[in-house]
Amino acid sequence: MRQIVRSMLSLSFLITPISIGLIGCGSVAEPNRQSQSPAAPAAPATAVTAQSVAEAESKESTTTVAVETPRQQALSSESTSSELAETPVEAAAPAKPKRRPIYDETADAKELIAKAIRRAQRDDKQVIIEWGGNWCGWCYLLHDCFTKVPEVAKIVNEEYELVLVDSNSNEKLMKEYTGDHSVQGFPHLTIVDQEGKVLTNQDTEPLEQGRGHDPALVTAFLSKWAVPKVDAEQLLSSKLELAKSSDKRVLFRVADPYCGWCKVLSQFVQDHESLLAKDFVDVKIDTLRMSDGVKVSEAHRPPNANGHPWFIIMGPAGEVLATSVSDKGNIGYPGATEEIAHFMKMLRDTRKSLTDEDLASLEVDLNDFRIRREKKLAEQSSN
Repeated sequence: MRQIVRSMLSLSFLITPISIGLIGCGSVAEPNRQSQSPAAPAAPATAVTAQSVAEAESKESTTTVAVETPRQQALSSESTSSELAETPVEAAAPAKPKRRPIYDETADAKELIAKAIRRAQRDDKQVIIEWGGNWCGWCYLLHDCFTKVPEVAKIVNEEYELVLVDSNSNEKLMKEYTGDHSVQGFPHLTIVDQEGKVLTNQDTEPLEQGRGHDPALVTAFLSKWAVPKVDAEQLLSSKLELAKSSDKRVLFRVADPYCGWCKVLSQFVQDHESLLAKDFVDVKIDTLRMSDGVKVSEAHRPPNANGHPWFIIMGPAGEVLATSVSDKGNIGYPGATEEIAHFMKMLRDTRKSLTDEDLASLEVDLNDFRIRREKKLAEQSSN
């Protein structure tokens, strides 16, 4: 059994050249404000946020050892200098490149976990904490499994917020999360729900197979602790009932886990929850993660609502009062001036309790994001 390693060890000592048949995982480009609806992606992307884990890295290269040829072995001590000169000499093998660190040893781990919980609340996920360190070869192997093996990466991306926490610099915090559980080695996994409650701790040695981790065992573990699948029809029905009983409208949004602008819109709704809740009951339909998600989405999709996200404002009886489709098409996330104007008109035309000051506050925040993004894009294009 692997023992707990607490001292800093050489990465080259812990990681040996292996080949486990993993595929690469490409980086994700910045999404458009509306993304094309996915159709069961074959290779999931990594999360599109500032708190995302590091991009998957290239596999370690093996080292070639020079071996003497029979001709070289046959050379006698009387060989002339000319004969020696003719003998081919193999070049020295290149040094094995070091892996890029995947753990930030100086990060505020409490803040990392708090932000992950906040994102989990936003997207209805669980949080998985991967305790370990850059000195831990098995931590790199599990991270490769999480990010490069398609069936594992799919469930990690769709159902979890992944946080990597350095165990050496956060021993006290790790003890708070592991409690009476005896950590047998690293990496060690802790599953936390949206309220910050620890659901389970898992030693990863039982998930190993040979010199790696068994994708089937890892997937089974992650599936067991994922948020139960939501029925989209039941969710919408309950939200309509709530809107009727509270004399509010329904903000009906359609999204999927691989849509970057869906996350930006969800973040805006979460950040302004108290204001929007004055008039709206929010419901997000996930077309990939929910039962009948596609069916419910298509039943309410307005004409020309292409890509994700799109949204409508409903009355309590399900009647459509406003849509995200402008005269130029679906606005997606309202990130441009004309899109913001359309979104604000939707709110203005359907409000009951929101004041002019409330609407002005929402518009200011939308424009602040627009200005910051435009400035960043301008700086990138000038470099």
